[in-house]
Amino acid sequence: MDSATGDAGPGSKPVKRRRPDRAGKPLSEKELEILHWAKRGKTVWEISVIRSISQATVKYHLANIYAKLQVSNRAQAVGEAAKRGMLR
Repeated sequence: MDSATGDAGPGSKPVKRRRPDRAGKPLSEKELEILHWAKRGKTVWEISVIRSISQATVKYHLANIYAKLQVSNRAQAVGEAAKRGMLR
Protein backbone atom coordinates (compact mmCIF):
# COMPACT_ATOMS: atom_id res chain seq x y z
CA MET A 1 0.00 0.00 0.00
CA ASP A 2 1.30 3.44 -0.87
CA SER A 3 1.13 5.35 2.41
CA ALA A 4 1.25 8.70 0.64
CA THR A 5 -1.84 8.12 -1.50
CA GLY A 6 -3.62 5.36 0.40
CA ASP A 7 -3.64 3.30 -2.81
CA ALA A 8 -3.54 -0.44 -2.17
CA GLY A 9 -1.90 -1.02 -5.52
CA PRO A 10 -2.94 -2.54 -8.82
CA GLY A 11 -5.14 -5.60 -8.74
CA SER A 12 -6.14 -5.20 -5.10
CA LYS A 13 -9.80 -5.25 -4.16
CA PRO A 14 -11.38 -2.86 -1.69
CA VAL A 15 -12.04 -4.31 1.74
CA LYS A 16 -15.71 -5.12 2.16
CA ARG A 17 -17.13 -4.65 5.62
CA ARG A 18 -19.60 -7.30 6.68
CA ARG A 19 -22.54 -6.53 8.89
CA PRO A 20 -23.22 -8.97 11.68
CA ASP A 21 -26.02 -11.42 10.98
CA ARG A 22 -29.11 -10.03 12.68
CA ALA A 23 -31.61 -12.61 11.43
CA GLY A 24 -33.85 -13.94 14.16
CA LYS A 25 -32.78 -11.40 16.78
CA PRO A 26 -35.55 -9.59 18.67
CA LEU A 27 -36.56 -6.09 17.63
CA SER A 28 -35.63 -3.26 19.98
CA GLU A 29 -38.25 -0.91 21.44
CA LYS A 30 -37.16 1.78 18.95
CA GLU A 31 -37.48 -0.64 16.04
CA LEU A 32 -40.93 -1.71 17.22
CA GLU A 33 -42.02 1.92 17.37
CA ILE A 34 -40.69 2.59 13.85
CA LEU A 35 -42.57 -0.51 12.65
CA HIS A 36 -45.72 0.69 14.43
CA TRP A 37 -45.64 3.96 12.45
CA ALA A 38 -44.75 2.16 9.22
CA LYS A 39 -47.81 -0.06 9.74
CA ARG A 40 -49.90 3.10 9.94
CA GLY A 41 -48.57 4.19 6.55
CA LYS A 42 -46.25 6.95 7.73
CA THR A 43 -43.36 7.95 5.47
CA VAL A 44 -39.73 8.08 6.57
CA TRP A 45 -40.03 11.86 6.85
CA GLU A 46 -43.24 11.64 8.92
CA ILE A 47 -41.69 9.08 11.28
CA SER A 48 -38.61 11.28 11.67
CA VAL A 49 -40.81 14.23 12.65
CA ILE A 50 -42.94 12.15 15.05
CA ARG A 51 -39.86 10.72 16.79
CA SER A 52 -37.70 13.87 16.49
CA ILE A 53 -34.89 11.97 14.77
CA SER A 54 -33.26 12.26 11.36
CA GLN A 55 -34.57 10.51 8.28
CA ALA A 56 -31.24 8.65 8.11
CA THR A 57 -31.89 7.23 11.59
CA VAL A 58 -35.35 6.04 10.55
CA LYS A 59 -33.82 4.36 7.48
CA TYR A 60 -31.15 2.77 9.70
CA HIS A 61 -33.82 1.30 11.98
CA LEU A 62 -35.84 0.07 8.98
CA ALA A 63 -32.76 -1.66 7.56
CA ASN A 64 -32.22 -3.39 10.91
CA ILE A 65 -35.87 -4.44 11.01
CA TYR A 66 -35.64 -5.91 7.51
CA ALA A 67 -32.48 -7.83 8.43
CA LYS A 68 -33.92 -9.18 11.67
CA LEU A 69 -37.19 -10.25 10.06
CA GLN A 70 -35.42 -11.45 6.88
CA VAL A 71 -37.60 -9.35 4.57
CA SER A 72 -36.94 -6.84 1.78
CA ASN A 73 -39.42 -4.03 2.31
CA ARG A 74 -41.91 -2.36 4.64
CA ALA A 75 -44.97 -4.30 3.55
CA GLN A 76 -43.17 -7.58 4.15
CA ALA A 77 -41.85 -6.33 7.50
CA VAL A 78 -45.31 -5.33 8.70
CA GLY A 79 -46.79 -8.61 7.49
CA GLU A 80 -44.06 -10.72 9.09
CA ALA A 81 -44.24 -8.80 12.37
CA ALA A 82 -48.04 -9.21 12.44
CA LYS A 83 -47.68 -12.92 11.74
CA ARG A 84 -45.27 -13.21 14.68
CA GLY A 85 -47.58 -11.20 16.97
CA MET A 86 -45.08 -8.36 17.39
CA LEU A 87 -47.37 -5.45 16.54
CA ARG A 88 -49.52 -3.72 19.08
